Amino acid sequence: MIVNFKIDLPDDLFDAQFTESNFAARVRELAILELVRLKRLHEHEAKEMLSLERYELVERMKAAGIAPTEDVFAEIKGELTKAIDSKRVKSTKPRE
Repeated sequence: MIVNFKIDLPDDLFDAQFTESNFAARVRELAILELVRLKRLHEHEAKEMLSLERYELVERMKAAGIAPTEDVFAEIKGELTKAIDSKRVKSTKPRE
């Protein structure tokens, strides 16, 4: 099923430099990215829907303030590494 939205805007907003079709495409992209942010769409689904390469999707997600999965995993991995290293340092210190 496809869902379509209608937005009522004054037609004098659009001209040759700012076309209705370009605006509609941008609104569609932002809506899809927002659905990714809300975890209603997976990144691979958004990539397909927007006909983008992975790196293009990542760039657009970052521009919209959305952390791509690999960045989230890298942050978690960094936190776990710090916690493990901290535990190792504590366990190797002699007790007084």
